[in-house]
Amino acid sequence: MRPQPNYIPNLTPLRGFAALIVVVFHFEELVAMFVQPQHSMIIRKGYLMVDLFFIMSGFVMLHVYGSSFGKTFQWPVFARFIKARFARLYPLHLFTLLLAVAFFYGTHQPPNPVENPAAIPTHLLLLQSFGIHNIFTWNVPSWSISAEWWAYMLFPILALLLGKNKKPAIAFMFLVAIVLYVSVMYLLPRVNPFVPTIPVPHTLDVTYDYGFIRGIAGFMAGMVTYTFYQQKKLLHFFAKDIAGLLCVALLLATLHLGLNDLIYIPVFMLIVLAIAANNGIIHRICMLQPLQYLGDISYSIYLVHGQLIFLVAVPIIEKMGFAYKGPGSLHIPFWKGVLCSSIFIVVVIAVSSITYYFIEKPCRRWINGLSNKPSAPTNIELQRN
Repeated sequence: MRPQPNYIPNLTPLRGFAALIVVVFHFEELVAMFVQPQHSMIIRKGYLMVDLFFIMSGFVMLHVYGSSFGKTFQWPVFARFIKARFARLYPLHLFTLLLAVAFFYGTHQPPNPVENPAAIPTHLLLLQSFGIHNIFTWNVPSWSISAEWWAYMLFPILALLLGKNKKPAIAFMFLVAIVLYVSVMYLLPRVNPFVPTIPVPHTLDVTYDYGFIRGIAGFMAGMVTYTFYQQKKLLHFFAKDIAGLLCVALLLATLHLGLNDLIYIPVFMLIVLAIAANNGIIHRICMLQPLQYLGDISYSIYLVHGQLIFLVAVPIIEKMGFAYKGPGSLHIPFWKGVLCSSIFIVVVIAVSSITYYFIEKPCRRWINGLSNKPSAPTNIELQRN
């Protein structure tokens, strides 16, 4: 297997920013609301950053591995691909799961449906996005890791379709992605896990309740986006700063307005295309070392922050003099919310740096080094995905 040796550094900071938006979204959802929806929906729509992750993942996988599966399917090649992806995803997922389990049993908390012992095997098998349980469990953000993993399983087949019949395959994947997204919003049975009688709005915010469908849809949308990236005329246009700025402005405007979730999918596709292709000022900004580092640790940020919500964010709020009574119970002034969430972000980045250097990187290198056969750890590390 010979993955694409070059990577797309512009997308690295985009992952970092998306991860931080998810952090702030969960801060508002679980700790304290400080941006009122009537003023802006930019934080309330933060759950959609996961869809941006899926689209970027499909885009990058096709860039890195498209040539490996574009002509034929070979089991040894597939095995090395899955090994590299397992090395990327599983060690930190396992660590955060064990941390959640140890904390729950170590502090002797009362039984509850979230910390469900029966869900531990589900998480170990990366099945927590398949609707097996009727509520999110353990390290809640890890549902998307489950969805990502099963998208990897489909990737070689999709890449082979593109390699054999590109135009029909693009049309097929685009159509299937649309059908899956519409199904997620309007056809899946949605139930509020705490109060089943409360109507659940039509959004893309499915997680434990068949979130793998959402992940596969985003992954295919990302692969389609990459086929546009391969078009020289389109690439020439999107390489300009004006195209990137317009796409960023469009994204911010739609998030602020809080439009129908389906609108964001083409917007995300455009933003990935524009940021990836840019070779101007945006590229130079993206290459700044702090932003590259933020993207490097984005996976740790995403998986670790859920563990820190009640350990760090809630005490911060209480130190500020607010009485926390559970998720959704607290509304605080805007600037105090900015201050509290900023402190929380700093702590999350600090802890994520530790897990990145002591869990993610060494475990990935160890797993990829188990075989002497050439795999892809170096290129996967370069791609930082």
